[in-house]
Amino acid sequence: MRSFLYSLYRLSTALKFWVLRRILPTGRGALIAAVISATMLMGSPITPLYQLFAVVLGLCSVSLVWTWCRRARLSGTRLLPSQAAVGLPLRYDVLVTNHGRTVPHWALQESLQDPRPSLTQFASAKEPGESHRNRFDRAMGFHRWQWLVHQNQMFHGGLSAPQATLSRHSTAHVSLTITPHKRGRLILDDMRVLLPDPFRLFQRACRIDAPHDSLIVLPRRYPCSSFFLTNLSQQLHDGEFSVSQKKGQNGEFASLRDYRRGDPLRLIHQKSWARLGRPVVVEVEEWHRPRFALVLDGFAAAAESDFEIAVSIAASIISDIPSSDADIDRLFLGNPKVVTASPQQQDGPLPLLEALAIAEVLPHENFPLLREAIARQAAEVSGMLVIFTGWSDSRAQFLQDLQALGIHAIALSVAAPTVPLPDDVHRIRPHQAAEDLCHVVPKIHH
Repeated sequence: MRSFLYSLYRLSTALKFWVLRRILPTGRGALIAAVISATMLMGSPITPLYQLFAVVLGLCSVSLVWTWCRRARLSGTRLLPSQAAVGLPLRYDVLVTNHGRTVPHWALQESLQDPRPSLTQFASAKEPGESHRNRFDRAMGFHRWQWLVHQNQMFHGGLSAPQATLSRHSTAHVSLTITPHKRGRLILDDMRVLLPDPFRLFQRACRIDAPHDSLIVLPRRYPCSSFFLTNLSQQLHDGEFSVSQKKGQNGEFASLRDYRRGDPLRLIHQKSWARLGRPVVVEVEEWHRPRFALVLDGFAAAAESDFEIAVSIAASIISDIPSSDADIDRLFLGNPKVVTASPQQQDGPLPLLEALAIAEVLPHENFPLLREAIARQAAEVSGMLVIFTGWSDSRAQFLQDLQALGIHAIALSVAAPTVPLPDDVHRIRPHQAAEDLCHVVPKIHH
């Protein structure tokens, strides 16, 4: 029964997509008018209805023939940025070259990858709130199918404005806008040229010759207090524990002294040299920036929606690096692999954000292995920011193990208000994540 329903939904979804792409709203209205008028004519020979039916049928026939005869031989090249972000419109240009005859009245469309779920996904997935549906709906699984199709759609949009006539061997710049729905690698491999008929009833959708492209879609980011990492930096400086890895020769003025051989010329104080007649250099106190690691709890097989929120929280905090007095240069995603980046280099925190974009839920929980990977890096960071998905005894033990290793840890947990949490773990409610993140005042526990 499940296989039959899956085949039926898969075929009907493909047919629906094919029809909606090629029959325009005006065309659908004309076909409905033709059906209604034909139905009313049965047994009731009304002259105006005959005329309406004849006109609509004639227009549809001419439009279908015209659409069938339309052709275009185009090639396209996408000019994509390096990355996009969930929920933010992404605009890019496409260079379209005509290799055939002149093309009047056309548009460009970036098509989605096939969003239909697999049989395994359809059989195992659970729609949110499915348990509250009646027995018939749960058995048929139609609402689950619609939810999965929506979840698998990577973006919406991608339709250009109507374009002017494209002459033979000419090139046009066409702007497209898409809005990504999901983080991860977005693959663009199906670009179509839409060729409508003059009456705008039907249109032909022809694939054009365009190379396959892809880009990374970064996670959704919440508004994050600009003082999040700055507060951590101040706590480290005010406390009794030291920071690791200084950040260059920057700092505050300390004193003036005579020039010594080997001193950098940029430290010479020109005004004092002119007044005293001998070179004088400026001494500064070295400025230390705390360096943190971020640990993301990837053991969330039973709470994938909360894991997505945790990923967004991690991306929001990492994005705050340029405006703070601390760095996050290591990322643990629940496995022994460590992602490293230098926020002071040209790419900044981008490698960490890209790693978060493709992070996946791990099927089996293994906090001891994660603790061993962290222990090897503990001496090189000032502290760790841990983002949990939910709460359990194993997570509490993991946090205690970090503190036993002498690691200064800041813990957040994406958990419902009914889930009990220790006092030193900040709660992020799933439906108020942005609000809770803005009000978090981080405290280091050691």
